[in-house]
Amino acid sequence: MKKITIIMAGIISCAMLAGCGNTASSGSESSASESAASKTPAEKTAELLAAVEFPSMVELTSDDLSARYSIEPDEISGFSAYICGSGAMPDEFGVFEAVDEDNAAEIKTALEERIEKQRDTYADYTPGEMYKFDDCFVKQNGTTVIYAICADNSAAEDILG
Repeated sequence: MKKITIIMAGIISCAMLAGCGNTASSGSESSASESAASKTPAEKTAELLAAVEFPSMVELTSDDLSARYSIEPDEISGFSAYICGSGAMPDEFGVFEAVDEDNAAEIKTALEERIEKQRDTYADYTPGEMYKFDDCFVKQNGTTVIYAICADNSAAEDILG
C-alpha cells in the first residue's frame, strides 16, 4: 500500500508540474511581449547599459538635443540617450518618442546625419573604433526612433527595438 501511495503522489506531482509549466510558459511569453512594448525610453536604455559593455557613458538632457542632434524638445514626448563621456569613442545610443510620425521621420533623418558626422570624425581620430559603424542603425517604428553606435549593435537593436 505504501508503494502505491508513493507512486500515486509521484503521478499527481508530475501532472501538476506539467500543467503549471504549460500555463506559465504561455503566460510569460505574452507578458514578455507586452512588457517590451510598454517599456519607457529610459527603461530600454538602462537595459542596454546593463547588457552591453560600454565606455564611460553620459546621459543627455533635453538641453543637449538641439546642439548634438538638431532635434528640438517640442518634437518629442520623451527620450533617453547616452554618449561616450570622454568623447574618445563613438559609442552612443538612444530612444526617442516623437509627438507624431512626421517629427519621427525628421528625428530619424537628424540621427542619420549625426552618424555620418561621427563616422567622418572618428575615421581619423580613432580608426580602431570604426568597426562600430559597420552595423550601426537608425530605425523608426511609428513615432519611436531608435539608434545605436556600439560594439554590439545587434544586441542594441534587440533591446531598444
